[in-house]
Amino acid sequence: MKFTEQFYNETINPLTECVESASEEIMKIYKSDNYEASNKEDGSPLTAADKRSNEIILKSLEKISPSIPIISEETFDAEMIRDLPNIYWLVDPLDGTREFINKTDEFTVNIALIEKQKTVFGIVGAPVEKKIWHGSKFHNIENDNEYPEVIRIVMSKSHKSVIDRAFLNYLSEMNIDYEILEKGSSLKLCSLAENDADVYPRFGPTSEWDIAAAHAVLRSNGGNVSILSDFSEMSYAKSSSILNPFFICTRNNALKQTFLPRIGDFFKKLV
Repeated sequence: MKFTEQFYNETINPLTECVESASEEIMKIYKSDNYEASNKEDGSPLTAADKRSNEIILKSLEKISPSIPIISEETFDAEMIRDLPNIYWLVDPLDGTREFINKTDEFTVNIALIEKQKTVFGIVGAPVEKKIWHGSKFHNIENDNEYPEVIRIVMSKSHKSVIDRAFLNYLSEMNIDYEILEKGSSLKLCSLAENDADVYPRFGPTSEWDIAAAHAVLRSNGGNVSILSDFSEMSYAKSSSILNPFFICTRNNALKQTFLPRIGDFFKKLV
């Protein structure tokens, strides 16, 4: 099985319907205030919305493409990454569960298709906004390739770290003007795709399913997700861990080529 443009054309509508259905179920639970919240073994939260969204997505994907394996956060086992297939779905049925519990409205549904360690397709739904983004390797939208005078940096509402603050201090020392935007879940990457922000640095732990779908969306809109060690594009299907290395997202190539070298010395201390 390969990801072709024909496969994209045949599946984009049912995939959109899948995300819409999962989003509707999530919102029913969100409005009910009966989350049935608990903690998983790693300490991360789990709600009835995570479970219900996962059920809908798995059932839909098995119908859409029965020959493509599925890896979902809610059914993941570490043994899975030891022998990953060439192509598989990577799912986060509810990204931003903490935001969901805290009623911030900033959580998403994420489905990515991974092929040869790259995210070749992604679809992201924002249940509260009733909004859906999607992108694939076959669709590249030209955006403006300018370098802004004031860098709009998007950061997490619930995960700001000591390194984040050190990074902002470094920008000030380098006389780089910036402003901060706060968003939760994969909405951070989508905000770059929509030209609402310019840069998203991530110096804390994330899993592959957290960003793969939105990565495809951002890339199809002219942006990049670069790992800090050498600014190469983020890859997936790592056999060692489902966790991502530290990374930085940029809205366009001008930012990648001009902004990243200016702050390279800061990154060298982290990798």
